[in-house]
Amino acid sequence: MNKLLVALYDTQGYMRSLADYFGRKNFLLDSRLFTKLESLNEFLKDRQPDVLLLGEDVDRTGVKYLDRARHLVIMSEGNGVAEGGETCPLIFKYQSAEKILQEIFQILEEGEGASSVTATKTGGQTEFIGIYRPYGAPVPLQRLLPEVKDRRQSILVDLELFGEEQQVMKAAGTTENSGMSEVIFYLKQHSEKLAAKLRRMITQCDGMDYLGPVEDFRDLYTLCREDVDRLLSLFAHETGYERVVFDVGFLTDSSLYLLYCCDRIYIPRAQSRWEEQRRAALERLLVREGLEEVIDNIQYV
Repeated sequence: MNKLLVALYDTQGYMRSLADYFGRKNFLLDSRLFTKLESLNEFLKDRQPDVLLLGEDVDRTGVKYLDRARHLVIMSEGNGVAEGGETCPLIFKYQSAEKILQEIFQILEEGEGASSVTATKTGGQTEFIGIYRPYGAPVPLQRLLPEVKDRRQSILVDLELFGEEQQVMKAAGTTENSGMSEVIFYLKQHSEKLAAKLRRMITQCDGMDYLGPVEDFRDLYTLCREDVDRLLSLFAHETGYERVVFDVGFLTDSSLYLLYCCDRIYIPRAQSRWEEQRRAALERLLVREGLEEVIDNIQYV
């Protein structure tokens, strides 16, 4: 899931705030705003954007190398644009920047260019971090992940049964996404387009990309080890994240396997005798299951 290259051409000034929003999503996409036709044409001469976003007022006959763009998308006040017998995807311009970005991702999913989003990772090895709370009490993620300095390179995957972290972490005004329920569905389908679909599901919370929880807690219990392997492979080979944080809120064979696959696991330090007993019981379980390596990777914080 390499960065999307999005070019915006605006002659009326209303795309500037949209470009500013895209700029804050710089880990997901690389955006360029053009206000002069000459600059846009020079750009298209050498680059091939995944999306070229134009206003419906733009005279496209003046845009050279228009076919260099994999997807031409029109910002409009109407319900459709058709020129020369060809209908271009249209996005209603009077809506939130987040909604516009989600619609762009939807267009990429459905179009032939969806495969262009599923390129192999270009960065280094992905680090998998697990968070598990055996005592049930919520602990702020800021306390559990003090070393995550550059959160733009990280994603938090909410594997809580009831999505408690979503209420704490989600940014104001974010749209509701299917999150892990949809991810699990496509994992089961062995979908090759999951990496492309993943973009639409991701929101940003507290400076970190965030994949929301399941809609139905039972979805988590359908996960098997093969699903976990596919999920880890997706993040390792089809995204550019340096760090994936799994907030695990359930205990099954598959969640134990996920913790086994993590490079580090953070567990809140026991604060009472009862919590100490729970900690000891967890470690006994791991030994009984032959997962002593998990104990070595646990850091109590």
